[in-house]
Amino acid sequence: MMTHNDAPNSAAPDPADPDAADPDTTPDSAPDAAKAHHKPHEHFVSPGAESTREMREMARRRRESEEKLQQHLQEAAQHVHEAKEKPQDEQGDS
Repeated sequence: MMTHNDAPNSAAPDPADPDAADPDTTPDSAPDAAKAHHKPHEHFVSPGAESTREMREMARRRRESEEKLQQHLQEAAQHVHEAKEKPQDEQGDS
């Protein structure tokens, strides 16, 4: 009859092994061979979050375009105002 002392238990850690007492289970502790077969993890973005991001980006671009248009309109109005004043100044000099 066999007792637990007859054969070593291969599942039990070796007390002399420092890593056996507190094994490192972090993903970085995997062997290099296992890492080589995995693709880099790409974060999953839900379709709702992607749509929200796209809508925010579109709104930001629209605001920037509106600001730029407003600036161009103000500059055009200044040019028109200056053009109207210029002939009056020339007439006053004559």
